[in-house]
Amino acid sequence: MPVLGGLPPRNLSFVGREDLLAQLRTRLSTGPVVLLPGEEHPLGGTGRTQLAAEYAYRYAETYDLVWWIPAEQAAGTRAALIGLAHRLGLPESGDINRTLAAVRDTLSRGEPFRNWLVVFEDANRPEDIKPYLPSGAGHVLVTSRNPRWSAEVAQAVPVGVFDRADSVDLLRRRAPELTVADAGRLAERLGDVPMALELAAAVRAATGRSVDDYLARFDARTAELAFPTPVRVAWGLAADELKAVSPAAFELLELCAFLSSAPVSWRLLWGARTLSLPPELAPTVRIERRLKAALRLIGRYGLAELDPPGEHLLVHPLVRGMLGQELSSERHAALLGTVRATLAAADPGDPDDPSTRSRYAELTPHLVHSDVLGAGAEEIRQLVINCVRYHFARGDYDSSRDLAAAAVTRWRELLGETDPQTLLASFHLGNALRAVGRTDEARTLNAQTLRAQREALGGDDESTLATANSVGADLRIRGHFGQARQLDADNLVRYRRLFGESFPTALRCANNLAADLRLLGDFRGARTLDEQTLRHRQAIFADGHPEILSSRAELAFDLFGLGDYATAAELAGVRPGTVGEDHPFALWAARFGAMATRRRGLPSAVPRAESVVELTRRRFGDLHVETLAAVVSLANAVREAEDFERAHELLERAVTRYHSVLGDDHPFTLAAAAALAGVVRATGRFAEARNIDEEALSGLRRSVGPDHPFTMSCANGYAGDLFGLGERQEGQQLAGDTWQRSRMIRGPEHPDTLACAWNAVLAGGDDEARHQVAAALTKAYGEGHPVLARVALGDRLETDIDLPPL
Repeated sequence: MPVLGGLPPRNLSFVGREDLLAQLRTRLSTGPVVLLPGEEHPLGGTGRTQLAAEYAYRYAETYDLVWWIPAEQAAGTRAALIGLAHRLGLPESGDINRTLAAVRDTLSRGEPFRNWLVVFEDANRPEDIKPYLPSGAGHVLVTSRNPRWSAEVAQAVPVGVFDRADSVDLLRRRAPELTVADAGRLAERLGDVPMALELAAAVRAATGRSVDDYLARFDARTAELAFPTPVRVAWGLAADELKAVSPAAFELLELCAFLSSAPVSWRLLWGARTLSLPPELAPTVRIERRLKAALRLIGRYGLAELDPPGEHLLVHPLVRGMLGQELSSERHAALLGTVRATLAAADPGDPDDPSTRSRYAELTPHLVHSDVLGAGAEEIRQLVINCVRYHFARGDYDSSRDLAAAAVTRWRELLGETDPQTLLASFHLGNALRAVGRTDEARTLNAQTLRAQREALGGDDESTLATANSVGADLRIRGHFGQARQLDADNLVRYRRLFGESFPTALRCANNLAADLRLLGDFRGARTLDEQTLRHRQAIFADGHPEILSSRAELAFDLFGLGDYATAAELAGVRPGTVGEDHPFALWAARFGAMATRRRGLPSAVPRAESVVELTRRRFGDLHVETLAAVVSLANAVREAEDFERAHELLERAVTRYHSVLGDDHPFTLAAAAALAGVVRATGRFAEARNIDEEALSGLRRSVGPDHPFTMSCANGYAGDLFGLGERQEGQQLAGDTWQRSRMIRGPEHPDTLACAWNAVLAGGDDEARHQVAAALTKAYGEGHPVLARVALGDRLETDIDLPPL
């Protein structure tokens, strides 16, 4: 049996189209096909979607997988493709675009399904779906109203009206008592247009009108219209009949003129029960059974489709358009206001909560058609902001950016640049820009937003504090760790004063400040903050909560930086079942655990580090800073195992990518270069290592100072270069200086301080000094550690650089 996903219900009254179905079968074998309206009906109504659905059902047994993708809006397309990703067994990336690319590539490779059919429904912007079109042995079918599809993308197949015989067949299936002659009369007057035929059949079935009566009304309505078409006339008759039997049901249909072609949930409409509604509509909306009965009536008259459970209404774009054209300006404004208020009333709030996502998924497709960006009510604009955050929280950064950018542009015109909601939308836009890699734009916007919020709202406003946190993240990404610490420290004081120490947002701010301290090499200060934050989070969150995992992982890195590798490894353990193995915090914990394993000299260090790199790359991609940091840690483990060629390859690629992602002077770029120099030095190429280290050491002294762990590790390596080149005096002077700095900053018993001490006394001390340092290293690492074997051989010791999260 094939795997089916997202298909609309099969139309059991489908008739004809045998030639088109056969043509589709043939053409799909040569490439994607797009179904377009015939020239005489460019707005549709000729049954393209029904044809696509019938093809999918009729030939389903010839495919391993059939998947239906609503493509009217980009966000809906991406959401449906994520559902397909789950069915393909693909891990969901933090960036939804990576998951979508994986769906395309997996289908193209034919894994695990070789024969597949993917249908993109109502894809009216070819450029929106082109990046998602797979190749390979499967088939792609598209429905669209846009005639501007390039033949290079898809083969166009126009879908015209029915043959007369098919029209007669459809009408007689809906009304078996209808004679062939009467069915032919109806079909002729209706122009054999499938949508008009369906409307006429539905109205006759609902009202029992005779063919003569229906045709008389049809002719009368035709005479009233300046530009009559079969669909418009048939629709008008159906709307009149519905209005006569249930004014409330017709008003509900009118509301749908301001919603999209996406399914309209009865729960969304039910949200209007708390609003001030017209007297004929209010009783229907307030009671669930009355509301559902009204929706069934709309479907009965052929004015919309109702799914089998009666949960969702689907209104054809042509129907929406005709509804809108019938409205006076006053009626248009009133209904638009009701729809906007209905959407706001259905807002579940807390878009970061995964339990609200299904409700936001029902709301977001309707924002554009109801023009919520132009609404005057604050709560409606808050819905927009919540939807921006919803897209961001589920990893759809493109949709988050697009909606936020539209809100900022519109609200700057309507409300002004310093309006609180304009500024809040700007804050969310900055987050989305940073998430899609446009970090320079994000940094500029965030700085502007923070200045405006401080002037308009004050430094203690909650939204100002949130933006300040975001600016701190920008500073960390740029490598300005000291400035980030200053900003986050001020922010934390404000949060604690306003909300208390254990308020979740205050804890996140404390978390940010600890990150700044860690990046500055102040592991003691970071540890103190992280221990406090962990205690508070354990008191307010259930065990296994992601924020508890975050605190444990970051505390593990603090302890690693302090040289307590055993406790770091213990803290970095993740209890199975709490979060997925590719959750960002789980990846932190796994990397820090692998780092601690390496420092403890255990043989599992390399496979653990390899696993982290694979999971991180799959989650974030090759160019993400988390992936690059994982690669550096893997290279350290590989170098420790003396696979210098592989370590060199890993680090050379990582350094190149750091240059591209963070820039030449970023501390992480320079630190990775110092790690590369270590591998070069291990192969005896001291002159090459010296050139790398000289540049890295100079840059690190400028950016983070001479006492930073990155700088001290690079200096320790540079001293080794000098010794290797026979420049013993300068090398000894640098080795001694680095040892003293490490004693002062890290402490005399820190393993890296002892490594620096060993290097200093190796050539510049006596046997007693060397014996004392060797004994201290044995105490720090324990008997049998690989470091001690190097000490016994009289080798110089490296001090690795592992990169904390930015």
